[in-house]
Amino acid sequence: MKPRTKLEKKIVELSNKIPEISDAKRRWAFSLFPVNGFYLKKGEVWCQCCGHVDHVSKPMLAVSLELESHTCPNCGKRVALEHHRGRSCRSEIRHVSFLQTFFGINVIRTFEVSRVNEGKGKSTIYEMNEIYQNWIDDRGKEVIACRPYSRSMYNLSWHMGERMQIGRHNGSVTGAYVMDDMFDTSGNYFYPICRTTQRVSRNGWRNEFIKMNVSVERVIKQLLTNPVAETIVKQGQMDVFKYMLREGNYQLPYQHTLNICHRNGYFIEDASLWFDYMDLLVYFHLDTRNARYVCPVNLKAEHDRLLSRKRRVEERVAIKKKMAEAEKWEKEYRENKGKYFGICFGNENVVITVIRSVAEMAEEGEKMHHCVYDAGYYRKKDSLILSARDRNGSRLETVELSLSTFKVIQSRGVCNSNTACHNEIVKLVEENVNLIKMVSRGVKGFDKKQEKIKN
Repeated sequence: MKPRTKLEKKIVELSNKIPEISDAKRRWAFSLFPVNGFYLKKGEVWCQCCGHVDHVSKPMLAVSLELESHTCPNCGKRVALEHHRGRSCRSEIRHVSFLQTFFGINVIRTFEVSRVNEGKGKSTIYEMNEIYQNWIDDRGKEVIACRPYSRSMYNLSWHMGERMQIGRHNGSVTGAYVMDDMFDTSGNYFYPICRTTQRVSRNGWRNEFIKMNVSVERVIKQLLTNPVAETIVKQGQMDVFKYMLREGNYQLPYQHTLNICHRNGYFIEDASLWFDYMDLLVYFHLDTRNARYVCPVNLKAEHDRLLSRKRRVEERVAIKKKMAEAEKWEKEYRENKGKYFGICFGNENVVITVIRSVAEMAEEGEKMHHCVYDAGYYRKKDSLILSARDRNGSRLETVELSLSTFKVIQSRGVCNSNTACHNEIVKLVEENVNLIKMVSRGVKGFDKKQEKIKN
């Protein structure tokens, strides 16, 4: 992409003048690859660091395997051994980045570093090619210079021999947003020694940012353009800053509470949990300007306590809402199932009754944590819902009986589980199904028979 602005033209010019990296940085980049080698049972050890094949006796190979390493006589490195198992070679690629300055501009230089083993007995080839640069001036303006590249859903290739040109983050390129941002440095290996401009350093830059697995270019831009980010970093709230970058929320809520934390020397170790806790404080109208609430000694315990309290409140609200909704169906439910409301039977352990209203069914579903109400069983004309309880009135299971076949369709306990009395409850319903049949067929004298059963 051709440069269009004065800044882009300047960056392209500088990107082609920037000097090569030092030999020390190259050695560091090559040291990122694992120190390993392959072995064959016949007594060969193939070093992946230099490509040398060492012929050793089987007893010495056994000793190396026992020690879990072998010293390569060519490069002198102690390599971890893996069984060859027919592997021809192992080629690996790393993306490494270096943060430095050039002509008063911050630049993150990213290289593709490769280690190629072409075959047993051939020397290992190391290559290091620069693929893109993130330039950020002290105003927070970013310009990307990159090698030309070809990209598809399955392949990405850089044209290493060509000069740098202007690149764009995927978010600003039509059609490319579905792919990963190829100019995002998060996840790259960063050289531990970083150089930034004086303004970035003054605004709070720390070398620990390169270990946080966040986009370093976004860190620099936020430090240069966002006073909130600068304040958070200088206060030492690093996890809050990381949360800001991860969420993309650059104007954090509850900024006054962060100042309270700073005055009380309180460091937030889990920013995501802490912001959820702040939301809970607001939900219960608690004072977010009081250090007692804002700086809890045990954040997780306080968060869980308020969350449980909120759930109880929402459960009560949900029950009230269901009760209000149930009133709309009460008349229809009484018309369809009212004739069964007098049915009651049981034994010395269990008492089973017909659920007498939609509101009662809503309460049953809420207490038993199943879908008898939410699934609209009160609207099913062919189903009769019964509640099985023990002699103390505690709910055991909810039973659905078919009014066409007079068979138990299902009997569910808490969270749709079966209780120890499950078989007893099903058997009890089946034994007394004639009572339900008598009501369904309108047999006269049922009330007197039911009264005898109750007695």
